[in-house]
Amino acid sequence: MLIESPANPIVKAFHSLETSKGRQARRQFLVEGVRAVEEGLRAGHWPAVCLYNPELLTRTERGTKLLKQLTAKDTGHGGRAAPIETTQRALEAASDTQHPQGIVTAFSFIEWKAPKAQPGIAPLTLVCDNIQDPGNLGTLLRTAEAAGVQAVWLSPQCVDMYNPKVVRAAMGAHFRLPIFSCGWDKIRSDLGDMNIPGGRVFAADADAETPYDQVDWRQGSALVVSNEAHGLSKDASHIAGGAICIPMFGGTESLNAATAAAVILFEAARQRRGEGVG
Repeated sequence: MLIESPANPIVKAFHSLETSKGRQARRQFLVEGVRAVEEGLRAGHWPAVCLYNPELLTRTERGTKLLKQLTAKDTGHGGRAAPIETTQRALEAASDTQHPQGIVTAFSFIEWKAPKAQPGIAPLTLVCDNIQDPGNLGTLLRTAEAAGVQAVWLSPQCVDMYNPKVVRAAMGAHFRLPIFSCGWDKIRSDLGDMNIPGGRVFAADADAETPYDQVDWRQGSALVVSNEAHGLSKDASHIAGGAICIPMFGGTESLNAATAAAVILFEAARQRRGEGVG
C-alpha cells in the first residue's frame, strides 16, 4: 500500500492528532522522528499506525535500521500494525513538523498503574502546577526522568501531556515515566498512597526562605513546580507543606519552571545517590 495524497483519510487522521480533541477522540498521540520512535519500541510499545517515506528514512544508517525493525517478517501479526509507505508530500501533510525525518507514527495513550508505596523505596516525585508552555513541560518531563523521579502529576490547568511539542521536548520520557493528569484531590490522594505526607511536599517559590539544598531529599518527597508568570496556585499551595527557593546572585528574580526543577531535582538526586536511596 502506498499513500500518495495529503487528502488520504489516514493522513487526515494523523493531522487530527495535532489537536487535543483529536487525540482524545482517537486515544492516540503523534511521535515523529527516528530517535523518538526508537524510544517507544525500546520501551516495549508499538505504534498503532506508522507512516514512512523510504527515501527520507534511509538517508541515515539509523533510519535504515529502524525501517528494517518495523518491516520485519513478524510485523502485522500479534496485533502489530504494518508500517505504510507514503510519498514525501503525504508524509509532510501527516507531520506536525516542517521537515519530517521520514517517519511519523501514532502511539496509543499509555495507561500507567496507580502509584503505590514500595518497601525500601523513598519516592521522589514531581507535581506540575499550571505549566502551560509545551516546551517547558516537555523539558520538565525529560529532566524528571533523568533525575530519577518515580512519577509526575499534571494539574488540570497544565498543557496536554500529549501535545506534539511536549512529546518532542520530552525525548521519550512518555514511554518510561509514569505521568498522570488529574485533579488536585487525586494528586493529594496519590501522594498519600506513596507515603509522602504533606510535610514532605515542597513548592518551589522565589520568595521562600528555605534554600532547596537545605532539604533532606533522601526521604520520600514531592516537588511542586509552578507557572513562572502566575506563581503557585491556591490549589498547589494547599497540598504543599513547605516552600523552598533557589538563592540567586545579581538581579535575576526567578528561573523558568524547567530550569528551576532541574536545579532542585538534581540536588535531590545527588543526595540520594550518595545514600543509595530510591
